[in-house]
Amino acid sequence: MPIVSILTPFKNAEKYIRETAESILSQSFTDWEWILVNDNSSQKEEQILQQFLKDDRVKLFKNEGIGIVPALILALSKSKGKYITRMDSDDLMPIDKLQKMLSLLNSEKCDVVTGGVKYFGSEPLSEGYLKYENWLNEVAEKSDFYAQIYRECTISSGNWLIEKKKLLSIGGFDGLEYPEDYDLLFRFYQNHLSIKFVQDTTHLWREHLERTSRNDENYQQKAFFRLKLKRFLELENFKHLTLMGTGQKGRLVARILIENGVKFDWLSHEAEKYPNGIFNVKIVSELNPKSDLILNTTLINVELIREEYFIGVGNITILTL
Repeated sequence: MPIVSILTPFKNAEKYIRETAESILSQSFTDWEWILVNDNSSQKEEQILQQFLKDDRVKLFKNEGIGIVPALILALSKSKGKYITRMDSDDLMPIDKLQKMLSLLNSEKCDVVTGGVKYFGSEPLSEGYLKYENWLNEVAEKSDFYAQIYRECTISSGNWLIEKKKLLSIGGFDGLEYPEDYDLLFRFYQNHLSIKFVQDTTHLWREHLERTSRNDENYQQKAFFRLKLKRFLELENFKHLTLMGTGQKGRLVARILIENGVKFDWLSHEAEKYPNGIFNVKIVSELNPKSDLILNTTLINVELIREEYFIGVGNITILTL
């Protein structure tokens, strides 16, 4: 039996899958199996993979459904490894990724391990991607995976390792909603799984114009917002909710709260601009003393929010979206 099962759904990735394969076959840790699932691709990945299929650790299947979640469910059902990791078909593994992750998981009392990420591509990276890379790595170094969970997905899709029986105990990939990597993180959170960080880069994330996250509506901002707000309403306890910010992000959050019948105060330091409110909700300039949780959609620093609004108010949790 292999120690690690690497799960890779692929679709229209023929430009990159050879490099991905070579990075996996070059791993310093060799006791693994690579389970590939063709997710209805229209390209020629299977031809490219033929040379790698000569290695009996590499196994190829066809998705019985449509989409990454059914492909992951199939891949997990075919896996035989003690540990599970995911690998996207256009990214790369540093040569010692599996070794370092396994070493940490076996030496620390934790449920999941992750590591640093680094973007790369054929074109210069935008400032936005570099900021996101830095943010992900800062979150990991501070172990703020759950503290920042409502801001953004804090673990990249191909950059985690977990024991298979632990993954199955929380439901595996069954029932995940898109974006599925974010929803899996919420499942870790809901089940109180501990996460440790490898103090090194363990995932090379390729930026290119054909990336699923660029082109599929399941991975656009609105999909992330709807998922995070749905999980927020399911997982968090609060008595009096306040939404802060009237910009595009704040209005999107407000619509979702209204759709779900959630009552909230809408706070803004520019409340006077909205004498008639927004979406039939009054905009206020002062924090209600009953508030116990704030959803912050502004760029205002959390400490400044505390200084400006919290005088005479009890303990309040702030979640920045």
